[in-house]
Amino acid sequence: MGPVRSTLLFTAIAAASACHPAHSPQSVAASGPLVPSVSDLPAGSSPGASRRPLAPAAAPEIAWFNGSVADAFATAKREDKPVLLFWGAQWCPFCHTLKATVFPRPDFIAKTRLFIPVYLDGDSPGAQSWGERFGVLGYPTLVVLDADGREILRLGAGRDVSEYAAVLDVALEDLQPIDALLSLAASGGALSADQCRRLAYNSWDLEPDAPGTAGARALALQTAARSCPAGDERANLTIYAAAFAAQAASGADPASRARAAAQLAHLTDQITAMLAQPDLAVTLAPALASLDESFFRAARARNAALAATLRDRYVRVMQRAASDPGYVLADQLGFIDAQLEAMKSLSPARAPLPAPVLAAADQRIDAALAAEQSPYVRPGLVNAALNILEDTDQYSRAYDIVKAEIGRSDSPYYFQADLAEVAEKLGRRTEAMHLLDVAYHGSRGPATRFQWGMLYVSGLLRMAPNDGGRIQAAGLEVLGELDGPDRIAARARVRLAQFDQQLRHWNAADHGGHAAVLRALRARAQQICVTLPAGQPERASCDAFLAPRA
Repeated sequence: MGPVRSTLLFTAIAAASACHPAHSPQSVAASGPLVPSVSDLPAGSSPGASRRPLAPAAAPEIAWFNGSVADAFATAKREDKPVLLFWGAQWCPFCHTLKATVFPRPDFIAKTRLFIPVYLDGDSPGAQSWGERFGVLGYPTLVVLDADGREILRLGAGRDVSEYAAVLDVALEDLQPIDALLSLAASGGALSADQCRRLAYNSWDLEPDAPGTAGARALALQTAARSCPAGDERANLTIYAAAFAAQAASGADPASRARAAAQLAHLTDQITAMLAQPDLAVTLAPALASLDESFFRAARARNAALAATLRDRYVRVMQRAASDPGYVLADQLGFIDAQLEAMKSLSPARAPLPAPVLAAADQRIDAALAAEQSPYVRPGLVNAALNILEDTDQYSRAYDIVKAEIGRSDSPYYFQADLAEVAEKLGRRTEAMHLLDVAYHGSRGPATRFQWGMLYVSGLLRMAPNDGGRIQAAGLEVLGELDGPDRIAARARVRLAQFDQQLRHWNAADHGGHAAVLRALRARAQQICVTLPAGQPERASCDAFLAPRA
């Protein structure tokens, strides 16, 4: 439902990319000033290629680069500056949160003048290819890169708003690529204080990670933590290491699971001790929120007493973070959601949440929605509220809230998809399918239309599995969204592979009764595939779609 949980990227992408229907921030205040948007051209494109129209943004003082991405890197090299890339989308709520709370800050604006700042909208020409090149999949993501395109630092939403300028300062101190820095840490090399800070401030939950490498990432971060002085840097690295170790402990290989479980037990003990230091722990709230069910499940399986101690300390810290004015309202609600998730996961027999706890969460939602009326900032707040209501099974209340937002949104298709999800949970399948249809056909931008189209056909497969004609018609239309340049980059390939799997399961459940539909969909995909260069990942992904298997 509402997009933004602080889960590791490999989990978020598997679920559909970092914000519910891959949701994230939205784009602009209706009356906001105009800021140049980048013409997102793939590598090798002509600098004179067409540019997108100017797009409104919350911080006109940021001198966004007015030109192609290739031009931006050429300028960075000429001026000896790093590039600050902001990857976002028009519909993305938490993009709007950054634009409204971080981008207007004088300290942040001042720091951006030391970079070549580039806004890359995910639906502009070539944007998805650039996103794949830089390994960014979820919106919003801020990436610092050197003039040769090597990553220095990565940031997402959800931090104390005062931290962003300081983190950019850390990036400027040392332009060693982040992967080389992590390799140095993993080898046990000595780390400077600035290097420790950069590793600790990096949003590891947004870093791309190949399948099966979570254990190695956990070990590298744990080794880095040991090389850094006690304090929030070591603590952040320890938490991220635990999040990856929990992922590895849930993997398929028994030997890897055993190693990760032993590592995770040690890291869990360290985190439990950190939580007993409230002044330290509240600064760690964004990283702590990345600990998901796999982490809590492992703690519960180890020891009931440990689970109870971890739960009580974690809840107290998240309660305090949820009232910390350094975090925006949407993030405060996110910490409440994290608190509720820990209470559910770490309580004996997964006991239901106490009524007073639910009432307190509902009161915070009401207060937050009453306090924020800006149509620019409000989507992220509503998104965070929906996460809480979904996790507490309050679907009727979620339905009322999201339905009220559709009329005030500049991107109603975003909330229509959320409303469809809630309607489905309430058993209103006809309404849910209609909403998904309307949301898809009202969506704008090539990448967004394919994303919302996948939500539509996936909904039909779940809710109308016997209507092969409707599924075929919708599938053919949605596959048509891929017919054009730069349409099958990494984000689309993830969804195309998911669609392939869903269709195969649907056909198998009917004992092959939908084979004709699958043939028609594969034929449509092949019309697109033949236009793609041989040997490229997009061609391989396209050719694999519904290909016969031995």
